[in-house]
Amino acid sequence: MLERLWLWLHACCLRLRGARLAEGARVNAGTRFSRVRGIHLGEHARLYWGGDVLLGPSGRFEVGHHSHLAPYHYCLVANNRLSIGDQVAIGPRCQFFCHSNGIPADAPATPFTACHIDGDIRIGNNVLIGAGCIVLPGAVIGDNVVVGAGSVVKGVLDSGWVYAGTPARKVKPLC
Repeated sequence: MLERLWLWLHACCLRLRGARLAEGARVNAGTRFSRVRGIHLGEHARLYWGGDVLLGPSGRFEVGHHSHLAPYHYCLVANNRLSIGDQVAIGPRCQFFCHSNGIPADAPATPFTACHIDGDIRIGNNVLIGAGCIVLPGAVIGDNVVVGAGSVVKGVLDSGWVYAGTPARKVKPLC
C-alpha cells in the first residue's frame, strides 16, 4: 500500500514538472532525469529503478503503451528524440545514445572531444531488446524485431528478424 502511494506521489510530481504520463504509467523513484519536460509515457509504460534519462531543452523521450525499460537503463537523448513503440521490452543495462562522440574524416586535425554525432533513435512496436545492448545515434529498429543480448545496434534493422552481434546482423526471420 505504501509503495503504491509513493509511486502515485512520484507520478504527480513528474506531471507537475511537465512530464506527460498516461493512465497506469509508472516511473520508479530511482530513475533519474536531467529534465522531465519532453517525457511522454503511454498507458502502462514502466521505467524501472536505477535508470538515467538525459534530455536537453528540446529533447523528447517517448515510450509507447505497455512498454518497459528494465533496471539500469541509460538514455542520452540530448536535443534529439528517442521514440519507443508499443509492446516493447528492453532488458537491463541497455544504453541508448542519440548524441555521442564520433570520428570525423579529418581526425588528425580535429580534437575527438569536439566531434559529435547526433541522430534520433526510433524503435517500432513488438520489439524485444536483450540485456546490455547499445543503440547508437540514428538507429531505426522496425516492428517485430528481437535483438540479442549484448548487441550493438546501428543503422536500420528490418522488421520481422532476429538480430545479434557487434554490430547487430540478421540471424534468422521470426516466423
